[in-house]
Amino acid sequence: MKQKREPTRLYALMAASPAEALEIVSAQAADDVAVEVAGKLSKRMAKPYKLKPGDLMPI
Repeated sequence: MKQKREPTRLYALMAASPAEALEIVSAQAADDVAVEVAGKLSKRMAKPYKLKPGDLMPI
């Protein structure tokens, strides 16, 4: 029996550290969702999104 998986969701988030980013996302995620850091978004790449600290945006 195969289980149907949901697609991976990727979000951009402006935070001071990866640990802070995980805290913010984990607080907003459902209890059964695994959260992990996928990488770092440079300031140049984040600028067009106009993200402010704590903003969470799907990409």
